[in-house]
Amino acid sequence: MNPLFAKLPGISMPVPEVARQISAMWREEDQEHGLSNAHALQMNLIIHFGVDTSPKEGQQVFEVAIQFSQKYPCRIIVLCPENPTGEEIALDAKLYSQCFLSKDLRDQCCCEALILGYGTNEAPFLEDQISVWLASDLPIYHWLHGASVQILNMHCEGFLAKAKRVVWDSAIDSHGYEALTCLNGVVLSDLANARTARLRQSLGQFLAASSPRQLIAGLGKVTVSTQPKARAEAQRLLAWQKEKLSKCIHQIEAIDDEIIFQLIDLPDGEVNAIESKWTYGDGRTLSWSLPKESAVAWIKASSNEQIRKYPLRADPYIPEKALSEACFF
Repeated sequence: MNPLFAKLPGISMPVPEVARQISAMWREEDQEHGLSNAHALQMNLIIHFGVDTSPKEGQQVFEVAIQFSQKYPCRIIVLCPENPTGEEIALDAKLYSQCFLSKDLRDQCCCEALILGYGTNEAPFLEDQISVWLASDLPIYHWLHGASVQILNMHCEGFLAKAKRVVWDSAIDSHGYEALTCLNGVVLSDLANARTARLRQSLGQFLAASSPRQLIAGLGKVTVSTQPKARAEAQRLLAWQKEKLSKCIHQIEAIDDEIIFQLIDLPDGEVNAIESKWTYGDGRTLSWSLPKESAVAWIKASSNEQIRKYPLRADPYIPEKALSEACFF
C-alpha cells in the first residue's frame, strides 16, 4: 500500500466509482436550512506529490489545502505516486468531503478532495484520469511538492499547460521547476515569496517616500544576510529589491553603475533571521532587519551621522494565506 495515500483521510473506493459518488453526494439540497449553494465551487486545486514525500509531510500539505478551501471553495485533487515494485500497482482512490459553518451558523461551505494513488509507471494515464475528476469550466491551479520534473515533462504537459498558476515552495523543494518545458507561459509562483508579502508591502510603502533618483544615486551594493532556515525567503527578497531598483534605473534613464547584489549567510547565534543593507558611495546606508520569530522589522537610515529608525509590519503569512497569495497575486 502506498504509505502517503494510506495516511490521507477519505473513504477508499474503486477509481471509476469516485465520479459517481461525488455527483450523488451533493444531489440532495438542504432546503430547510437554505443551504442549496453550499457546494458552489470556484476552482480546481491539484496537489502533485513526489515519491519522496513523507506521509507526515503530505498530511501537512493536505491540511493547508483544506484550510484554504474554507475561503476559496475548490475541488482538491491529490496525486500520490509510488515507485514501481515489479508487481502491477493498480490505481487507488479515496473520496473526502467536509463542510464548514460560518460564525453565525447561517451559511455553510463544503469542500471535497479526490485522492489518487498511482505507480510512477502508470503516469501516462494521469491526464486521462484527472480530466474525468476536474470540476468542468473552472480554473485549474497546481501545487507541486517534490514532484519529478521528468515525469511532469513527459506525462503532465496537457493539464499543466491549462493551469492559471503553478505553485511550489523553494524552501523545501529544489527540483528546478523553472526549467519545466510544459508550462508554456504558465506563471510559476513560489510560496517562499508569498510568505514575505507583508514585509515587501511595508518596505515598498517606506521606500515610496523617496524618489527613484534618491534611491539609486551613488548606490553601490545591496546585500541580504540570512539564517539557513530563511534562505529561500532571503533569496526572494534580494531578487525583489534588484527588480525594483532596476525599474528605478530605467525610469529615470540613468546609467547602470552595476550595483552589486549579494546573498550572505549569517553566523549562528545572530538575533536576526534576515538583514539587508544598501551601501552608498558617499557613506550613506539604508538597512532593515527582521529578528527571529518577530512580526516587526526595523528599517534604519544613516546619513550625515544621523540615524533614523522605523518599525515595519512584517508578520509572515500563515500557510493557507500564503497559498492564496501565490495562487492569485
